[in-house]
Amino acid sequence: MKLPVDDATLASWANLLGLTDEQTSATLAEIETTLRVAYEHRPDELRDTSFDQLNSDMDADEAALFFLISGLRQSGHAEAAYAVEVRSIFATPRDLQQTG
Repeated sequence: MKLPVDDATLASWANLLGLTDEQTSATLAEIETTLRVAYEHRPDELRDTSFDQLNSDMDADEAALFFLISGLRQSGHAEAAYAVEVRSIFATPRDLQQTG
């Protein structure tokens, strides 16, 4: 699976988190696994949609958030990953209310 960013951006994110090449690969694998689990539990209305079709709508901000959370976990900062994940969950409804 390919995230909607170029290789230089991925390398920059990995560098910022201090990830090794192995940790970066594990981060990308974790993101794909997470998305595939979500795909397996998609609503009936989306049953005819492929995995690639559903993920083609991901933007760079969403990819960055996935990478940050998974990368923090891979680099041994599980508590920070959890904190970012929780904040992102609670930020989403608030952001939608502000735009609605």
